[in-house]
Parts: sequence; structure tokens; C-alpha cells
Amino acid sequence: MDRRTADDILACLPRDRTLFYYYRDRYSIGLLRQLSRTPTTLAALKQTPFAALTHKPRIKALLATLGKRPLQETHFALHDYDPEQMHFVLTLGSWGSDHVRDWRYQQTSRRGYNLVLQLNFCNHHQLRYQRLRAKAGTFGYVGHPTSSQRNTLAWARIDLDWDSGTALIEEIQSDWIRKALHLSGMAERRLARLQNAQQSTLFYGLGCTLKTTLDYCRYIHQRYQPIWAEAMLWATLDFLRNELGLRRIYYHTAESGRLLKRIEGNLPPLSLYSDLPRKFCFD
Repeated sequence: MDRRTADDILACLPRDRTLFYYYRDRYSIGLLRQLSRTPTTLAALKQTPFAALTHKPRIKALLATLGKRPLQETHFALHDYDPEQMHFVLTLGSWGSDHVRDWRYQQTSRRGYNLVLQLNFCNHHQLRYQRLRAKAGTFGYVGHPTSSQRNTLAWARIDLDWDSGTALIEEIQSDWIRKALHLSGMAERRLARLQNAQQSTLFYGLGCTLKTTLDYCRYIHQRYQPIWAEAMLWATLDFLRNELGLRRIYYHTAESGRLLKRIEGNLPPLSLYSDLPRKFCFD
């Protein structure tokens, strides 16, 4: 999209923070909520690509309570909750430049700008993060479209076309997860050479003990690694459909993304372009 379109969208949407919660497999209830805004039957649902969702334990238990009644959004809305759900903050930005000679340097499929939806940590995480006494940018990469005000777990870049009512999800990505894995390996190797695990370390911009570093990285992977990708994709679909009113949404395959955006060198994880969209019933 062009810069004016991106700026107009940013200007029209609320500028305050948007709270977002997620629990494992929440996307399955979310997708069925959207599908059942027009009442349908379970038999009809099983003839669509979304039939795979009916095999999830949470969904099976819910459908068992409905009997032969038509599926309606309210049925799923009442069960859209989990006591272990995690809270995040969503922010919105843009990505692109009018000053780059080769527009594919921005890794966009078309010349122009992308919207960026950012999935940011909430205060529950910040309390642990502050113990690291980390320098800004420790868990990110310079030039990536993260929030300037919050610590960003993941983001999605989106291109859209108002005339056709179509959106393309260019990518979803998490620097934080990748850096935490890298840092964990570094800390473990250093700890193996030391006798005192409480020794302070200043490597990689941190000012805490190795034990604190390892505890934090393990916490990130145990808590966020299993859900960050599906949380980011569900937040994106919900935003495109409920905030922008778009219904035709596409997601790159690994091959189309590499070719259209001329990605060379290190490629993103294949699972983000195969397993993940398959879970969300992209066909």
C-alpha cells in the first residue's frame, strides 16, 4: 500500500494501548466465533477446511453441549476464556521508506508500505525483565519494526488493498524468542567454565548473574515459545476482520515469500509458513 493509506489507517484507529489476551489454541474458538456469526450446522462446518478445528479437545467438549442446535457466535463467545490466559498489549505502526532505491530491501511483496501489528509484553513479564538490567535492544535487531515504547515479543507485517478488500500477511516474526535462545546457550557455556554461578556477567549488555540470565531465558521459552506464533497470527486475523473489516486474507508460503521478497541467506523457520497456516485452516 502507499504511505498515505498506511498513515490514514493509523490516524483512524485508537492510539491508546489495546489489551489482548491469549491461551493455547484460542484461535480455534476465535475462528469458529467468526464463522458462526451466520448460524450454521456442525454437519455444514465439517464440509469446510475448518473441520479440523472440531477435533481439538476444547472444541469437542463445547460442541458436545450443543446437541443438534445450530452453531452461533454466542455459544463460542461464552467459552472464550481460560484461567491461565496471558495478557499482552497490541500496538500498530508502519514499515517502509520512500528513500530506499531497491524497495525489496524492505522485504515487501509490493512497492510501498506495510502496517505492523506488534504483540508486546505486559507488566507481568516486565517485572522479570527488569532483573536483567539489560540495555535497550538486547533482545531485538536494529531496524526491525518493533515498538519504540514497549518490549515487543512478536510482530506481523501486513499489506492490504482497499479496492479488493484483501490483505496479505507478509510475515510474523519474534526477535525476542530467537535472542533468548541464543543468549541461553551463551550463558550455559560460560557457566560451565565458572565455579560460582552467582558471579555477575556483563556479556551481551546484561548486568546480572548468570543464574538470573538463565532463569529468565528458560522462563521465556517455557511460557512464550509454545504460543507466540499462534497468538501473533490470531491477533492479526482478529485485527484485519474486526477492526478493518477485511474478509479475504492471504498468508505467504515459504516459497512465495522468498521469491517475491527476494530473501537470501538465512530463511525464516519453515514451520511459520507451513505448520502455522495449516493450523489456522488456510487453504
